[in-house]
Amino acid sequence: MSDPNDSMVPSTMEDGTALLSRRFLEFCTRVRSNDPSVLPAPGEPLRISRLSEKEDIELADALLENTNVTYLKLDTRLYTKSSAEAMAKYVRTSKSLQRIRWKDSYRRSQQREENLSCFLHAIQESTSLNELQIRLTPIGGPSFLALENMLTHTQSLRSLNLMYSYGILEEIAIAEVSPGFKKNTTLQELTLEISEAETNVSPLLTSLCNHPHLRNLQLHGSVGNLTGLETLLLSDNSKITELEIDGPFYGSTIIGLTSVLHALASRPTLTKLGLHRCRLGHDEFRPLRMALRNIPSLQSLDLSHNTLGSAGLAEIAPALYRNTSIKVLDISENSLNDMESAQILRDILRHNKTITTLDLSWNEFGRTGSAVDCI
Repeated sequence: MSDPNDSMVPSTMEDGTALLSRRFLEFCTRVRSNDPSVLPAPGEPLRISRLSEKEDIELADALLENTNVTYLKLDTRLYTKSSAEAMAKYVRTSKSLQRIRWKDSYRRSQQREENLSCFLHAIQESTSLNELQIRLTPIGGPSFLALENMLTHTQSLRSLNLMYSYGILEEIAIAEVSPGFKKNTTLQELTLEISEAETNVSPLLTSLCNHPHLRNLQLHGSVGNLTGLETLLLSDNSKITELEIDGPFYGSTIIGLTSVLHALASRPTLTKLGLHRCRLGHDEFRPLRMALRNIPSLQSLDLSHNTLGSAGLAEIAPALYRNTSIKVLDISENSLNDMESAQILRDILRHNKTITTLDLSWNEFGRTGSAVDCI
């Protein structure tokens, strides 16, 4: 529910057993009858959290008869075996559910493992679900096998956002789930959110080298080590056309970034490239220029949050002068605020006639009136 159960607290019997409130039952009736008033705003999920076991089961039963709900936000931290099985049944059988945002419990327990496995098996059998965002705390156990099986046998999943946490366990989890990615044949988009900059994601990246459909790859969070990505980009079977990398908020240069930029020059079909917080320096500018000159299909370039300054902008400007494909250019938050930066930007816009969208936000050109006039 959009703001679940703040005013629908269930009453209780003398023995403490929860009863379902009249208002909650009325809500479930509207869910069953496909009443559009229960739907959130367009693009927003139906939020299900902070419900009692009886409420979870009743709502899951109502959703079985609903054909309008396409997007769920689930918080299963307090789920019991019964409530997990009830909601999993809905996920498994729904023909309209397309997207799920799923938050899992952080606490290690046998019940948690059973709930995870129950939901992952349901997702595996779904024929309508095409987008899943899931946050997992890797602790090992049956849920790892269930996740691998889901990736191997899913029928409809096209987009996956996988968020792990907790350092070395994160690395173990990535290694454990990699065989599932190697066997997957449905994913077109993969977002991996990493919590520790030292995490080795190489097993997962190399497992994707022969993926038949994966086109969009995003590495977010604290990406500090890109080992394995070069191999993926240079693979003759790789289908990657969109790549986005987020560097760590704090820390040193990203390991393997220069090699990745060299590899990009061998991917002429790339259409979208994002390099956020990658701390681009002298070693990266030359291969980046080479890549921009050798990718005739590139339509979107995002270099935000790199503190390029006028010197860095001057390094990549020659490649942007020659480019005839980029339509979207984002150089926001790059410490561009002086006359030299403005003059370089002016020349880029004079030479490049294909750019239709330009993001200059958080660069403080306004502090220099002549720079603004120049642009």
